[in-house]
Amino acid sequence: MTHLNDQILVSNINDDQSYCTRDVDGVSGMTVTALSQFCGTGKSAITQLLNQISDSDPFTNELAECLKSFAGSNWRLFTNDPSGSAFIIDEVCHAVLEYYALEARKYKGKQIAVNNYRMVAKAGLRVFIWSQTGYSPRSAISQVVITIEELSATITAALEQALTPINQRLEQIEQRLDNLPFAKPKRPWTLPASTPPEQVPFGYQQLEDGSWLSPEAYQSILRQSQRSLPWDVRRLRDYE
Repeated sequence: MTHLNDQILVSNINDDQSYCTRDVDGVSGMTVTALSQFCGTGKSAITQLLNQISDSDPFTNELAECLKSFAGSNWRLFTNDPSGSAFIIDEVCHAVLEYYALEARKYKGKQIAVNNYRMVAKAGLRVFIWSQTGYSPRSAISQVVITIEELSATITAALEQALTPINQRLEQIEQRLDNLPFAKPKRPWTLPASTPPEQVPFGYQQLEDGSWLSPEAYQSILRQSQRSLPWDVRRLRDYE
């Protein structure tokens, strides 16, 4: 096999020329056609989005959050494919799929993107469990075992990338809730006995051990205790 220093990038391409993996480092990609099918949209839409990513300024762009880190960068995966097919780097493919599944407005094939995004997430979870159990998949060509360290590093990077938009959305939701006038923080169900009486909110009841019970907790316990009564006793209580 040719070494990386020789600047010849050996690749493994599937039968229909849609997907490619570079043997020297495992970086993978798919063609514009394959990615458009994966996202349930047309080739022209994918090409336009990819060009927009490449032409965007890394600092002042208005791309969707999942695409911002790729602004101004080249999304092509360079290989020695004799057909000259242009492959899109897997990280960019994942970002584009995430955009169409979560960010893009509703369009005819959006459910395809959503389903494939979920499928990719499930596959990522399987690889994560591989790292926990010590399972190491083997390359079909070289039969070289992937080390646990390499697998863990790849998984960590993938999880960080996948969790970024989720964490950002959670922060946005929390900020919106904080700005709502009727959004009140949940009160603790119990307070320790050491709580000064002047700091105990109105409606709390003190228990025998000195601790305090909130009205919400009291009602919850009351409902649970009523459910534990025999059916005929509960029926008698309903008539009281």
